[in-house]
Amino acid sequence: MYTPQTKGKEKFIKARKILEEEGVKSLFVKLFLFFIYSPIRNILLFFSSVVIFFKPKGFFSFQGKRLPYFYNRYNTTWKNERVIEVPIIIEYLKKFSSKRILEFGAVLTHYYPIRWDVIDKYERGKSIINEDVINFKPINKYDLIVSISTLEHVGFDEKIQDPLKISKSIKNLKENCLNNGGKGVITMPIGYNPNMDEFLFSNK
Repeated sequence: MYTPQTKGKEKFIKARKILEEEGVKSLFVKLFLFFIYSPIRNILLFFSSVVIFFKPKGFFSFQGKRLPYFYNRYNTTWKNERVIEVPIIIEYLKKFSSKRILEFGAVLTHYYPIRWDVIDKYERGKSIINEDVINFKPINKYDLIVSISTLEHVGFDEKIQDPLKISKSIKNLKENCLNNGGKGVITMPIGYNPNMDEFLFSNK
C-alpha cells in the first residue's frame, strides 16, 4: 500500500541520487525550487487571478471602435502593451474569420484556441511552423497576416544581429505570404529595439 511514509522514502532516495550524481549545488537548487519557489509562484498566480477578477472592466478607442482592455494572468497583460494589442488583433481576426490567416510569432496561442497558421522560429507547439520568417514561402498565400510584439526581436534578440532583417521580414511577408488585396497588421512596442524605432520614425 502506498503511504505517506513510502512517498517520503522515495523522495529521500531521489534526493540522495541527485546528490551523488549531480552534487550539492544541484540538490540545493532543486530543493529551493520545490520548497520555496514553487509555493511562492503559486501564491502569486492566485493573487494575479484575484486582480483580474476584481479589476474594473476598462475600454479604449481604436479606429472609432470601443474595445475592452485585455487582462490575462499569462505575461500579466494589464502591465504591458498586450493589454491593447490583443484586442486590436482579435478584431481583425473576427473580420477575416472565414479567410486564410497567418500569425507571425506564437502569442495568441497562450490565450486562445488557435484555428490559423502560426510561424515562430523558436517556440515549439502544436501547429506552430518552426521556420525563420525571412525564408518562409507558403504554397498558398494568406488573406490576413497578424503579429503581436514579435517584430522587435527579429535580427535583434538573435545570435547573429542584423538591423535590416526587420525590413527584409516585412518585405517577405508582403511579397511572398500575403494575397493581393490582403491585409497585414503588426503591433510592436516602442523603445525596445532602437534599430526598429529608427526605421519607424524615419519612415523606412
